[in-house]
Amino acid sequence: MKRLLALSLVAFLFTGATLAAEEKTTPLYPLKIGAKWTYKVTGGTIEVKVEKKEKVGEEDTYRLETSSQGKISATENVVVKEDGVYRVSVNGLKPTEPIRFLLLPPEKGKSWAVKSNVSGQDIEGKFTIKEEDVTVQFGSFKGATLVDGASFKIAGEETSIKCWFVKDVGIVKLEFKLRGQEAALELEKYEPGK
Repeated sequence: MKRLLALSLVAFLFTGATLAAEEKTTPLYPLKIGAKWTYKVTGGTIEVKVEKKEKVGEEDTYRLETSSQGKISATENVVVKEDGVYRVSVNGLKPTEPIRFLLLPPEKGKSWAVKSNVSGQDIEGKFTIKEEDVTVQFGSFKGATLVDGASFKIAGEETSIKCWFVKDVGIVKLEFKLRGQEAALELEKYEPGK
């Protein structure tokens, strides 16, 4: 049970390749209604789709739905602000502090701290912006923006998270380690939406 919650909190940080608010967006995470990302994961694929705009508290957000084999497995709400992209809820759970998972503008070498709590479980760590070439099934990209969370604690578990963003596409790759196990998502297909 504790492991499932920890995995859900990792998903809370990144899984949904998301972003935006009102008309705000960023080329590193270009959201439009109907946009869809298909990722290769162990055992198959998952799809993340921008379903609609909706209000969460005082925030105008985009609602994203993650599905596998045609069944929705997770929902999330994301907002883009001047200083970054924030996740404000996942599966209806709201963190005590919105979680910034992309710094804007994304300056190489810049870091920021994350300290929040979701459903009684602490999330704490630091992300750093790096630049790195990345290759996935969808393509090869030079100088992708890498958000590196080398030392995180999620629900009391040591975790590391790496997420590669590419201009005009969004998240192309995500890797995380939890309890000595590793997992990765790699972009296979991107449909930009309306």
